[in-house]
Amino acid sequence: MKAKIYKIIFCILIISIILVIGLILIKNMQSDENEKKNQEVVEVFSSADSTQKQELTLNGYKVIGIIKIPAIDLEYPILEMDVSNPEEAKEPMRLAIIKYWGGDVNGYGNLSLAGHNNYNGTMFGKTKNLKIGDIVELTDLNNQTVQYQIYDIFKTDPNDVTILETKDETIREVTLITCTNGNRERLILKAKEII
Repeated sequence: MKAKIYKIIFCILIISIILVIGLILIKNMQSDENEKKNQEVVEVFSSADSTQKQELTLNGYKVIGIIKIPAIDLEYPILEMDVSNPEEAKEPMRLAIIKYWGGDVNGYGNLSLAGHNNYNGTMFGKTKNLKIGDIVELTDLNNQTVQYQIYDIFKTDPNDVTILETKDETIREVTLITCTNGNRERLILKAKEII
């Protein structure tokens, strides 16, 4: 009787392991496909003129710029979306970096960008490796690239909206936001235009 129970437990264990491996493989394939789409959009954006850039989308979401962080080999399209409904942010954030709050890319004031902290290092998964002084580059729809230098890095509560405030409308600033600590905190990186 014990042998039969052990065989059943062993079979359930084997089936569970196969299912987990299958789910991991599917998730990795989806991530690879998403990374490929992002790279294609970045390439099209880089070679397109201003008119073509105005029409560029990723899965139906308008591309409004490109973010590049050389120190961690990051380059993604920035998607425009309405974040007044947090449920609507889930899909575009799964795809790329989103404009979370603020004006236009490279506009004056504080532009807040959000991205997932993926375990495999994609999206904002490597931002924890950045340090004060590292460079963030934003390219807008007019093909203007502005360099920003990180001047502050900290963690905060997910409900802290003070990070979105514009303290000085005469400077260009970007705030990068991602989850950390099991989604219990937000990692915030603030950068100002290099003048």
